[in-house]
Amino acid sequence: MSAATAEQERSRRVLTGPGEGYRGPDGHIGFLLRQAQTAVRGAIERAIQPLGVSPAQLSLLSVLMHEGVVSSADLAKLAMMTAQSAGGVVQNMEKAGWVTREKARTHGRILWLKLTPEGRRVAALAQKRAGEIEREMLRGVDGATETAIRSWLVECALRFAKK
Repeated sequence: MSAATAEQERSRRVLTGPGEGYRGPDGHIGFLLRQAQTAVRGAIERAIQPLGVSPAQLSLLSVLMHEGVVSSADLAKLAMMTAQSAGGVVQNMEKAGWVTREKARTHGRILWLKLTPEGRRVAALAQKRAGEIEREMLRGVDGATETAIRSWLVECALRFAKK
């Protein structure tokens, strides 16, 4: 077989789909978690895109909804982002009128962030759409199993958290 023929054969090959082979129930659990997370993130991204909200913005908006006022550094940490990444997203959210920043009175380098009324409105809409995806994700899962899944995910996060 010539190199050109082999290349043509490779280009026609059907790749392993989700749920098959190593991407199925016998696959590595870490890989399966990432596969599921990627699929859910994509669905959430498609759901919130019409609102002009990105997944990174949704993460930061959600943290701010729960925390109220938080420093830039803590916001990044809680949203599981680098400070640099979060900083760029916050700048765009500030331009959109979703957040305000104010310098801490006691420490010149700390910036406190909080949602504006428009930020709360957009966050609520985006969270509602993301919640619909999460409900779809859990369709067919009974309450006890959902509780077990949630507990297991939290245990994993705690077990492997940087100390």
